[in-house]
Amino acid sequence: MGDPGRQGTFVPKVVVAIDFGTHGSGFAWATVSNLQDITNHRYIAYQDFKGSGGGSSSYPKDLTAVLVDGHGTPREFGFKARERWQSELNQGNPSGFGYATRFKMALRADAPPSDVPRYLGSLAGADRQVVRKLIAAYLGNVHRTALKEIEATGYRGISFTADDIRWCITVPAIWRDSEKRAMREAAAAAGIPTGEERLLLVSEPEAAAVYCALTSGTLLGPQRPESRLDVDTAGSRFMVVDCGGGTVDITSYQIRTEGVTGDRLAEIGIADGGPLGSAYINQHFVDTVLADRFGAQELKALTASHPREIARLEDRWEEWKVGLHSETAPDGTPTIVTPCDIEVPGRLWEALAPATRQRMTEQAFGDPYHLVVTPEEVVAVHESVVGPILDTIERQRRLVLDGGPVKGVDQIVVVGGFARSTYLRDRIAQRFGAEVKVLIPQDPAVAVLGGAVHFAYDPAVIWGRRSKYTYGYECSMSYRDGIDPKGKRHVTEEGEEMCADRFRVVVKRGETVRVDEVVDTSLRVTPRSSRIFEIGLFATFSDDPQYTTEDGCERVGTVTADVTGSVGRPSYERLLDIYYAFGGTEIAVETRDRISDVRRKATIEFTEMYGRRGGASGGKAGS
Repeated sequence: MGDPGRQGTFVPKVVVAIDFGTHGSGFAWATVSNLQDITNHRYIAYQDFKGSGGGSSSYPKDLTAVLVDGHGTPREFGFKARERWQSELNQGNPSGFGYATRFKMALRADAPPSDVPRYLGSLAGADRQVVRKLIAAYLGNVHRTALKEIEATGYRGISFTADDIRWCITVPAIWRDSEKRAMREAAAAAGIPTGEERLLLVSEPEAAAVYCALTSGTLLGPQRPESRLDVDTAGSRFMVVDCGGGTVDITSYQIRTEGVTGDRLAEIGIADGGPLGSAYINQHFVDTVLADRFGAQELKALTASHPREIARLEDRWEEWKVGLHSETAPDGTPTIVTPCDIEVPGRLWEALAPATRQRMTEQAFGDPYHLVVTPEEVVAVHESVVGPILDTIERQRRLVLDGGPVKGVDQIVVVGGFARSTYLRDRIAQRFGAEVKVLIPQDPAVAVLGGAVHFAYDPAVIWGRRSKYTYGYECSMSYRDGIDPKGKRHVTEEGEEMCADRFRVVVKRGETVRVDEVVDTSLRVTPRSSRIFEIGLFATFSDDPQYTTEDGCERVGTVTADVTGSVGRPSYERLLDIYYAFGGTEIAVETRDRISDVRRKATIEFTEMYGRRGGASGGKAGS
């Protein structure tokens, strides 16, 4: 059995990567040929997007936004969706359209209701089922656009079709197995083939690591001289800090050259991060600055009565934020010296209370219709996100395994659209620049997208990954009198005293698992009449869990196996071999009924929300 991301019988002629982001999304692709096998000369075609509101070939992303009609049917996507929505609002939205943007983060089961997604019009109050449909619709639009571009492109007289393509979609490193499965389901609904060799998922920092290993960077510091990521020294280590619109994902890698052809990357840090993307700076701007100027209750009312004008304030803040350039003091501290001056739409200004207008006019040095954000407020809004990012980087440094030529990492690479923020880059350089080399690629906004193309072209570029959790399965083991709880004791058909709910560890947290490594185990099937066998797959942060019912042990999925070949046999003969592959982006499982010698790729139904527990409805596992 191999990793589902390995190349097998399907040999693609084209590989396409989709970077589905909170703020913006895009695609890129590459043809497969002998010349293209030379990684550092591989040509990648990026989406040549040019639309109102932003986007160019150097930043190949459209806005992640969907406009639906009154029946919920998608009508427009990206910046076109925003333009049409604004036009509808100008007319009072007579057709009952709905508009959604920044909805990627709502896919998480634990996403708070007040998170960054924005649902307006008929989509107000959208639930997670609606979010899944929006994601599928958006991916479908990207899928169709990519196919149209590729099929229209002749490469040395060769044409390509949909059947020639392998797809790859990026996912945050902090996403769990259920969320990855949800992305696969959304891809399937979008018309993307989801066979294990046709669609790969890759974590965003991992894709960025591949990209950075092939691309020169710029050293961050007071002078910011040119420098290059060290990928030529065996054992060289670097951390990738992927700062996007919704999440910041961080992990660390080591260059491996011994015993393999060419350099490969081994993950040496446990993926970490959180909802710390640039969209949360915008949310903090609303929750603090706008709430301070208008009053919290008045802001709530204005958001309902003047949604277009409030959205315009956020857009103007976003434009100013992207163009913000911090200055570095002699001690390396980044500073903001220029206030942010935002023009307030006339309709919104007239709706403000007279006292509010007077106060804002005074703050704008006598100029009405303006909202001035002081440099101190700009710093505070940024620090609400940048501070936790720095703490997460520090935590990642402590998680990296010691050993090799250095302890921890000696290089930090900052990528993602948020990496364009000079304030963020300067704060990282200030905090860590004296100890490690801090770099940024030539184009940090496309690092994830470009790296995803490289990964789709050759998934074997990743040698191994570190397990984020201790994984194992639920089974029964011999009852230990005086140790195991009496309530878990049960007697089998053969008269054996067994303990239920035992946690059989397969992979421990922090353990490095090669992408081609298979962890095998076996268990007995009870009762004799069972034809379908279900195994609860559990995860925990604990290094030595004993029972699946312990605090922190959470059921993440169910593996289903067919054991009809051994029906009627005693349990000591009904042996089922299980082969786990944890080294890929997704977990893969295969089972083998030892009596019939039938091998099957197991179906894994990933649990929608953590915290659900419970025994299997089919057969039971014995040690």
